Amino acid sequence: MTRTLMARIHVAAPIDEAYRQWAQVEAFPRFVDTVTAVRRIDDVRSRWTISVGGFVDDIYVDVVEQVAPDRLVWQSTDGVVHDGRVELASEGTGTRVTLRMAWDIEGVADGSEMADAHLQRALERFKSLLEAHALAAGDAVAEDRSLAS
Repeated sequence: MTRTLMARIHVAAPIDEAYRQWAQVEAFPRFVDTVTAVRRIDDVRSRWTISVGGFVDDIYVDVVEQVAPDRLVWQSTDGVVHDGRVELASEGTGTRVTLRMAWDIEGVADGSEMADAHLQRALERFKSLLEAHALAAGDAVAEDRSLAS
């Protein structure tokens, strides 16, 4: 049974920077803990190792739609049925990020590990990583400006 999960968060970073981070699928394991490894094969295809509710598998995943900086859509092409979509929108001084993911793993799709709250935690980790990077970049710019004065 396929279950689609959805979560949303606001990040204090420009939409282009948020999109760039999502487009680096190899970074997914840093914030999506059901994805334990990603190896990029080419601009479209990658090989993911997933671990969901005790179930572990390697699947091929293709990026099927890329509209910078608004959305990135991917889907599995073998094994476990999985698809995901991230949509980004400028919101005030930052970006609203909406993540949807669907898995079809027999006996796991309704488990507590696959709750919307799980996806929300992934977005919170993404926000922390992105804002820490943005803050470091902002500090470097501020330091450069102070040296120029």
